[in-house]
Formats: sequence, C-alpha cells, structure tokens
Amino acid sequence: MIKISETEEQRLADILSAAKTGDWDRFACLTDCPFSNTEAMKEQFEDSSRLIRDMNNRLHTNTETKNVKDGSRIILTRIAMDMPAENPILLTLHSTSKHADSVISIWTFFQEVSFD
Repeated sequence: MIKISETEEQRLADILSAAKTGDWDRFACLTDCPFSNTEAMKEQFEDSSRLIRDMNNRLHTNTETKNVKDGSRIILTRIAMDMPAENPILLTLHSTSKHADSVISIWTFFQEVSFD
C-alpha cells in the first residue's frame, strides 16, 4: 500500500473542508494547476459540496494512492454517503511527487454513477 504524504494529506483535508462549507473560491485556490474546464469543475463542486453538507455524520473517507510511471501520483478518495446504498463521492487528485514541494491538482469531484 502506497502511503499518502503529509503534504497530500493536508491538501486533501483543506479540499474537504472547503467542500463542507461550500466555499468555491477556497476550493478553486487549492489546485496548483488551472482546471481544464472551470465551469464543469464548479458544477462538480456544487453538487458534491451539497451532498457533503447534507450528510448527518462526519465524513467517512477511503483514500488510495497509485504511483504513475513518470513518478507522479494519483490520489483517489471515496467519500461514503450516509445511506450505504448510495454511491460515494469520488475526489481525484494528481500529485507530482510525494515531496513537500509537490504540485497537487484537483482532477475530479463527483458522485459515482451507477447504471443499475
């Protein structure tokens, strides 16, 4: 299992904190690279933030880190919903390395889709 770095863990906490308060401006400042489509990311943020703010309990997250051949890392966090039957919210980050000077970007933040 690949461990998340302290820098990545802090960034993840800051992103989730912004989502809990619905603070788009703060959320948008937490990515080190511009969003590929700011309007689409804002929509993802608004939807996911609303779901998170509607939760009754503290957030239950499961984070996995994968190394990429170029030395960068993909960080995938699943945020469980209050009702286990509901699909989790997925937050995907890209980190250039495990070091403190890593460039961390937010790639996706949406509720997983089910075709059942």
